[in-house]
Amino acid sequence: MKNKDKSRTIVKISIHKHFQGLTLKEIEAIQDEYFKENNLDARDKAFVKNLTLTSIRNRGILENVIAKYLDRPLPKKLTEIKSILIMGVAQILFTRTEDYAAVNTTVNFFEGRLKKWRGLSNAILRKIIREENYKNKKYEPRLNVPNWLYKVWKKQYGEKNTEKIIGYIFKESTLDLKIKKDFDFWKKEIGGEEIVYNTLRLKKSGDPKKISGYKEGAWWVQNLAAQIPVELMGNIKNEKVLDLCAAPGGKTAQLLNEGAIVTALDISEKKINKLTSNISRLNLEKNLTAISKDFLKWNSEKKYNKILLDAPCSATGTVRKNPDVLWNKNEKDIERLVNTQKKLLDKAISKLNDKGILVYCNCSMQFEEGEKIIDFFIKKNRVKLLPIKPEELKLFPKEIFKSGFIRTLPYMYNEFGGLDGFFIARFIKA
Repeated sequence: MKNKDKSRTIVKISIHKHFQGLTLKEIEAIQDEYFKENNLDARDKAFVKNLTLTSIRNRGILENVIAKYLDRPLPKKLTEIKSILIMGVAQILFTRTEDYAAVNTTVNFFEGRLKKWRGLSNAILRKIIREENYKNKKYEPRLNVPNWLYKVWKKQYGEKNTEKIIGYIFKESTLDLKIKKDFDFWKKEIGGEEIVYNTLRLKKSGDPKKISGYKEGAWWVQNLAAQIPVELMGNIKNEKVLDLCAAPGGKTAQLLNEGAIVTALDISEKKINKLTSNISRLNLEKNLTAISKDFLKWNSEKKYNKILLDAPCSATGTVRKNPDVLWNKNEKDIERLVNTQKKLLDKAISKLNDKGILVYCNCSMQFEEGEKIIDFFIKKNRVKLLPIKPEELKLFPKEIFKSGFIRTLPYMYNEFGGLDGFFIARFIKA
């Protein structure tokens, strides 16, 4: 089998796994194993990553185009057929692959038990090339957002702002590097664009391990929006801080780098091991206690003056780098997550000393996981909102400040290429 065919095989598998509900991170782990087993070179790996991401990012458009050339919908259970067609059409519409190569390599996957679909797939692909006028056509990004989610965003943010969000979330993601120290030196070594908080922004993400300073522990990956919660905790030098749902550890590193004594808790042993490994790479492990435990079952009697809760969420604010979240989450998932968030926040408040500060945050753009959670707890009178004021974050656009909390959206800070969507609120124990 030629390497390009090996490459397309794992792309087909990846898209199929996406339809089965696996996350992009889980898919990437499968790809990495496949690369090792099949000795794919850097160029083939890049082809796989790009085509997989392109197919998932443009899933709505691709499904819409394919549907136009079908007499009746494909059987729902046969997602493998759909996966192969999406891979083929993605190459035609969104890559530089020659049309004949896209058609031939795609049709070749219809063999054995799938052979009866070979003629149909060949006809569909050739019709798209002949009739779609794709080289002169701009497809509507709105098609890539599930209808239920579009309606929610439109209700929350209005049609104009929702269109601005959609205009940003399908752009290639940037990579933010938080520099530990010696910023000027590493800026010269790495390049990129200087933003704020000792952060460099790189336009192309790629493999972080290949960036200068990785082995030296000079930086960690952390989107600028995700850095805001720690900045709102005040002076934390020598302060004991409880860092909840801590993985993957960007905020943990930030806390340690600013001198805090950190207890980092996460339910996943695998994730907490990765966190401790990364903190060791940064040489910041001295003041870290890392615990793999479900916080809701954690029986420690200790209380804290500072607590950070980065709650598990729908992650709709990270669509630029995780386009799969648009399709792998639904309204029932949001309800389930909100229930978990309330339980976590309720217990976090119980661990807070009187007059202690708790910062609650997540990377969701859904009001249910942010504003409505805050309203719920304020009404219970166990904590008070400690308003976040623009003068605390002078280098950020004023549009992120909303009624005492922060709501960042992808199109904000656009002069530097935008932000992840984030919600942040700060409480003080009543």
